[in-house]
Amino acid sequence: MAMDTFDKKIAVIGGGHIGQALVEGFINSGKIYGNQIIISNPSLSKLTHLEKYGVELTSDNKTAAEKADYVFLSVKPLIVGVVLREISSLLEEKIVISLAAVVSIYNLKKYAKRTNIIRVMPNMAISCNQGVIGYYARGHDKFQVKKLLSTLGTVIKMKKEVDLDLLTLLSGCGPAIVSQFIELLENYGIKIGLSADVSQTTATLTFKGTTAILEQKKQLPSQLIQSVCTKGGISEAILDSLKMNGFQSTFDYSMDSGLSKIRALKDMYNKKQEEYGSD
Repeated sequence: MAMDTFDKKIAVIGGGHIGQALVEGFINSGKIYGNQIIISNPSLSKLTHLEKYGVELTSDNKTAAEKADYVFLSVKPLIVGVVLREISSLLEEKIVISLAAVVSIYNLKKYAKRTNIIRVMPNMAISCNQGVIGYYARGHDKFQVKKLLSTLGTVIKMKKEVDLDLLTLLSGCGPAIVSQFIELLENYGIKIGLSADVSQTTATLTFKGTTAILEQKKQLPSQLIQSVCTKGGISEAILDSLKMNGFQSTFDYSMDSGLSKIRALKDMYNKKQEEYGSD
């Protein structure tokens, strides 16, 4: 196996959108092969497309955990404890990587006390190796974990675990928010008479080109705005109207609703712990 490949076995428990994105990202990286990955999900019908990569499918979480060196928990916060408890006896000498939002390492360790647990917050762009992956670890094999996560995109180490929840708003929710803006541009193009194909292509590639400028030229968004918005020009008129109509406050209000949802999920999780103890 080539020096830059990753030679460990990976289990992905939970075959939802982000679980499938993990598998696709690992395979697309060219550094991890299908026979190194096993993914478990109660229903296998929606995972059959992954078989073409040589990925092993199972409906048994224990089978997945037992075969792996790294176990990714790609399940919802309210059931992550149940899954961890189910596989806890199989996790010695393994590293567990939890994608469950709002559930702290402290709470996760209630179900698997002697297990190395790391929390990560990726986004859907990991499927094409352009993801943003925040992670928080407590003194484990961080180099190897970062090496593994780096196959999926850019890895950001969080100094405080609570910051992972905040990163969810920008990174985890980001693709949906950006897609909403792209759709707005596309729909407006159609509204004023452009074809659907032209509007869609233009809107999507405009976002792609904009991020390329910001990244390659290391510009701030404000600098690019200044470059595009000539005094008295069309772009200036559009942005001035957005400001006058409270675009920033509307956007902040909407993002704050996401922050409120995170707090509500934490409260819901904590309430569940109080009702069922550590179940």
